[in-house]
Amino acid sequence: MRDTISDFMREFTQAARLMVRHPRLFLITILVLSLGIGMSTALFSVMYGVLLRPLPVHQQDRLVIAWKGDRSDLTHVGELSYPEFQDWQRQSSAFEMLAAMPTTVYGYGLTLTGRGEPVELERTPVTAAFFSALGAQPALGRTFQELDDHPGAEPTVVLQYSLWKNQFHADPSVIGKTVSLSGDGYTVIGVMPPDFDFPAGAQLWTPLGLNVQWTNRDATFLQVVGRLKPGVSLRQSTTDINRVMANVSGQNPQYSEPGEFAVVTPLPDYVFGSNKSAILLLWGASLLLLVIACINITSLLLARAIVREKEIAVRLALGATRGRLLRQFVAEGSVLSFAGALGGCAVARILIALVQALAPPGIPRLSSVHLNVFALVFACFVSIVVAATFGLAPALLMMRQDVRDSLNECTSRAAGSRRSAFFRRSLLVSEAMVTMLLLVSAGMVVHNYYNLQRVQLGFVIENTLTAQIRLTNVDAAQRKAFFAELLHRLQSHSEVSAAGAILLRPFEGNIGWDVPYRARGQDIYAAKRNPISNFEVITPGYFQAVGTPLLAGRYFTFDDKDPNEKVLIVSESLARRVFGDVQRSIGRQVRLGRADAGDENSEWWTIIGVVADAQYRKLGITQGDIFVPFLQTDVPLRYVAVRTRVSPASFAPVLGQDVAAINKTLAVSKSRTMEQLIADAKVGPRFAMLLFSMFGLFAGFLASLGVYGLVSDSVAQRRREIGIRMALGAQRRSVVYLVTLGEMSSIILGGFLGLVLSVGLAHAYTYLLYGLRGVDFLSVAVAFVVLCLVSLTTSVVPTLRATQVPLANLLAD
Repeated sequence: MRDTISDFMREFTQAARLMVRHPRLFLITILVLSLGIGMSTALFSVMYGVLLRPLPVHQQDRLVIAWKGDRSDLTHVGELSYPEFQDWQRQSSAFEMLAAMPTTVYGYGLTLTGRGEPVELERTPVTAAFFSALGAQPALGRTFQELDDHPGAEPTVVLQYSLWKNQFHADPSVIGKTVSLSGDGYTVIGVMPPDFDFPAGAQLWTPLGLNVQWTNRDATFLQVVGRLKPGVSLRQSTTDINRVMANVSGQNPQYSEPGEFAVVTPLPDYVFGSNKSAILLLWGASLLLLVIACINITSLLLARAIVREKEIAVRLALGATRGRLLRQFVAEGSVLSFAGALGGCAVARILIALVQALAPPGIPRLSSVHLNVFALVFACFVSIVVAATFGLAPALLMMRQDVRDSLNECTSRAAGSRRSAFFRRSLLVSEAMVTMLLLVSAGMVVHNYYNLQRVQLGFVIENTLTAQIRLTNVDAAQRKAFFAELLHRLQSHSEVSAAGAILLRPFEGNIGWDVPYRARGQDIYAAKRNPISNFEVITPGYFQAVGTPLLAGRYFTFDDKDPNEKVLIVSESLARRVFGDVQRSIGRQVRLGRADAGDENSEWWTIIGVVADAQYRKLGITQGDIFVPFLQTDVPLRYVAVRTRVSPASFAPVLGQDVAAINKTLAVSKSRTMEQLIADAKVGPRFAMLLFSMFGLFAGFLASLGVYGLVSDSVAQRRREIGIRMALGAQRRSVVYLVTLGEMSSIILGGFLGLVLSVGLAHAYTYLLYGLRGVDFLSVAVAFVVLCLVSLTTSVVPTLRATQVPLANLLAD
């Protein structure tokens, strides 16, 4: 055992000396390897920290989120009412525990007062079993009990950790104290731990049952959090909920929609959403880069091994065992991989910080990602695999040689050329294939970002300020009076050209108000095929403030308040979808609500205007919009939009002063210019573009390096052949063409295989990229052309250099 260890130490020492004697080769090798391991380790750290690290809940594999789907629109999230949730709770048999929460954190905020300036906080109302179902324990105090969750109970609140730390200065004595939230006193009963952030963005939680208005069957805004019973599968729970939905629909047909079905999603999939696919694709891209790096380094070491072929043959002739030589190659690969792993860890730390700085804000837990023990284990595992690859590849080539042939120079050269040709061509094909995949990925993401830049948003982004102003504990008449006075004050300023208010401003969230509709004269079956509309409540002046053009009819005015003459404005796509033409839509009537509801006692709304399509929920997605005047509905407004003649950011203090002049207890929060809103919406695509562009550039660089190295090796072995051809009268151009054609055939084959694999890759990107409905042939074509041009250039250079060597030198080799 001691002798074996001594032998390995001797081999490692010799490998280190070899690196010192050839520093340029090995420094390049370590640099490339460090970048490859660093990228893969950094993105593994991100993947583990965001996706693989367990959520701060108990037995997350038994936790699900459920809502109602719509067979006519699979992207639709059907919400439940509180009584409907109670029906699920009573009749379900697949769940150990059920709780409910809204489908979004937006719209339930409270204003913290009595502690300096008013502060707007995002609240999530939840049922009493919410924290118990999740198995989440508080850091301080307790969570909700049944006695907290009913009308008339003492208002209680649970605080998010960062809110407790920042607003309450991490004071543990806050438990049991009363805080003022939107004018009401709430008793603080608990503080959640730092890593609990569910739903994302919630700063405090209150009992849902406190608000009587939320307990009506026609108030649909909830989704269900469920803990499965032991042994119950996801499919069984879905069947159970579908059974319950059928029972509830039979008991309350007026509150049910045909075609609804249960959607049950594992909690991790719900939390991470599309981020999961994006992170997995990024990690896959980093692994492909690591593969390219390994191919390049393997090719360099193979070339080095062929140069050492005679040396190895001499050592074998003198009695060295093949096992001893194998240990030497493995030792050399191990030294390289160990150095690459150390450099990779340093690169990974830098890349993690870069990803955290550039990433969009919606990725959960990204801020807590660091280079932890799991990442280090991954880096060690990668280095072991790389060491084995680096050691075995040249060893397998050298171990098969015949000593007598290798000692004969001419025979050795021919045999070495034959032995290495297969390896070299295999490496070229593999490298071209992997490079093609990365270039196509980068091309599709860049193309996607270019498409997003050209999207018609439906807004004028310059000189527009938006902000949130939330009124609570006031009736509808008071809300309407407040916004009417605020708009009057705003429009009186010389710096303001237009001002308005809206229910949900653009890009505020992926979930908004979904409202079905039916046009007068449209049969039920046609109405059921109408796409669900995005419902907005606005004031006069809103469209002028955001710059959405009017295509037909007129805008709202303050005279649109007669309850017997309901009016609305629709977007262009909805008008064309339902009525076939923008102009013919004016004067037509629609009813909001279920298509199969009876016509008796129904409210019909008259279309008085059609505006251009705009994007409210997600960049690149246009949904048919319905706008109603704020004076004809009790739905509260939440955001103002002000178009200014000065810098919109400089007008924010004036907006705050106008609000305070009407009501000093109100907070103006989330002040953002329209440019900032759109820039925030583009953060995700821009982040993906930067990362994949980096992958693509690095892949192209590594591909050119690898092709140059492999072709240089091939040319070096064929120098005598090149000399003989030129001595027999071959032109330099024909020699370059002959040699380059042979290498390019392998590259084109690899590129074609990568092209085939890219077709499957395109389907994976369909769900992540805007406007992609299949294979992006432009990206595929550009990637293939770039691969061929880079490979052709790097193939020609070493061949030209060889043909410029004096003929006597070529024949003497």
